[in-house]
Amino acid sequence: MTDGTGEGTVVAGAGPVDRVRLEALRYAVNDEAVQYIGIMRLFTSGLTGLLSDQSAAEVRARLAETGLDVDEDTVEARLSYLVEHGNLARSPRETEARSLADYLRNRARYQLSQRGELVHRHVEELLGHSDAAREVSSEMLGGILTGLSRLARYDTAGIADADPDELAREIGTLFAQFDRLVHSTREFYAYLTQALTRYDLDRGEYQAFKTALIDYLQRFVDEVQRHMPQIADRLGEVHPHVVALCERANAGQRLLDLDGRVARRAPGLQPEDWVSLRTWFSGEPGRASDADVVRQLATEAMRSLLTNLRRIATSADREHGRYADLVRLAGWFDASPDDEAHALWAAAFGLYSCRHLGFLADDPERPVPPTTSWWTAPSAEVPMMLRRTGTRHVVGRTSRTVDYSAAKAARLAEREAAERRRRTALDELDRHRGPLDHVRLSDAARDELLEVYAGSLGRAAVEGPGGTPIPLTGCVLLVEHTPGANTVLLAPSGRMTFVDRRLSVVAEAEAATARTTTTAPATATATATATATATATATARHPVARGPASWEAS
Repeated sequence: MTDGTGEGTVVAGAGPVDRVRLEALRYAVNDEAVQYIGIMRLFTSGLTGLLSDQSAAEVRARLAETGLDVDEDTVEARLSYLVEHGNLARSPRETEARSLADYLRNRARYQLSQRGELVHRHVEELLGHSDAAREVSSEMLGGILTGLSRLARYDTAGIADADPDELAREIGTLFAQFDRLVHSTREFYAYLTQALTRYDLDRGEYQAFKTALIDYLQRFVDEVQRHMPQIADRLGEVHPHVVALCERANAGQRLLDLDGRVARRAPGLQPEDWVSLRTWFSGEPGRASDADVVRQLATEAMRSLLTNLRRIATSADREHGRYADLVRLAGWFDASPDDEAHALWAAAFGLYSCRHLGFLADDPERPVPPTTSWWTAPSAEVPMMLRRTGTRHVVGRTSRTVDYSAAKAARLAEREAAERRRRTALDELDRHRGPLDHVRLSDAARDELLEVYAGSLGRAAVEGPGGTPIPLTGCVLLVEHTPGANTVLLAPSGRMTFVDRRLSVVAEAEAATARTTTTAPATATATATATATATATATARHPVARGPASWEAS
């Protein structure tokens, strides 16, 4: 597959091999590009540089002559980088060293690689490129027609008798002219696209530009129309003999590469190179020729020029662009000293020193201090409407407010009912003052008693034995260690036994009296026992092994 330039360039994919090849472009865009380009220029300047191999010391000395002062170790690192990316190769030539210092200085020598020469040639072409207008090499059309007419006179016998070098020269000249025509056409239309987007020209400048450009486009289109039918006819006559012409032009001794393949010669000496030439002038089935596309683009360009001129003529009192103003402003910046440039910047763009602005943080627990720099502060969430239009007003109908009053009332009612049930259970405990052995309680009252009992165990471990207050009542729960005596509670869901414990509900005054009459040894014993007997085991209608506390379902 070809790219239409006559070079037969294969369209490559993005495979690993292609990525390795593209690594050769890195040196021209990294931070040390000035040094890398300076080094590559030493290896590509003339035939002397192309055919020579140089050491790091020699490269450093030649760089110093061009004004780049780089130490030898840095030059060695740069050369190794270029070798790693395929731009240079280490020279196989052996060097003679008269001393150890001479050997260390010249032990590694470098030479240009084929890929490096190709890449740097395009880099230099890009650096030397300008935005000036470039004409189409339409004079090549006549040369292409002449070359095809000469080749069309060869028949089978004439091709066999033709001199291979003479035939190769004629084909090479033809494709060189075609390549120049294609490249100049591409450059011209790229410039034309850029020119059509210029809105900074006034009416007089644009009219002059329009007149010259339209006249040139018309001459180019006329010349293409005049030559294209004749070139297409000559291509039809030459097409049956293309293979024979290429074989005869390639006759004789040829250069072979390391793999034994024949080296590639100039464009046009391979049959596949002729596809791009035939496509450009004659087209293919289902595809118009590139020459027809060029004429169509020229017509569209002339129409765009007239449209832009009409726009300028109908808007004489309005500005067409800020290009000229911005160029003038850039000139003022260039000619201003530092302090005036800052004042000019503030006046032109309305940008002043930063202010620290604050608003309510999204997370009130971790607000951003007002002294935090904007560089390190988290980004603020800007509403989409404010970001797009710069205003805070809401467009469209306001959404309906959701009413949560019913849900809130339901939750409050549930909370009040739960509080009433708890208060009823606590009042039930308050009515059963005295020992709780074989006392029948409701399930809710039993649950509240267990909550108080669990608190008494933790309290006894810290403060010693004593009463634990029952919430919302004037009484306390006393838990006493009584070996051999148990306390049994009865409830609708079952029976609970507190082993070696006596539970009683007494008034707060009685609990204070009991606390003062308790001895220290008894306190320690009750505390240790209470901590060790905080386990309750549930069973269902079957005898269970009694622990410190057990429960049976009734």
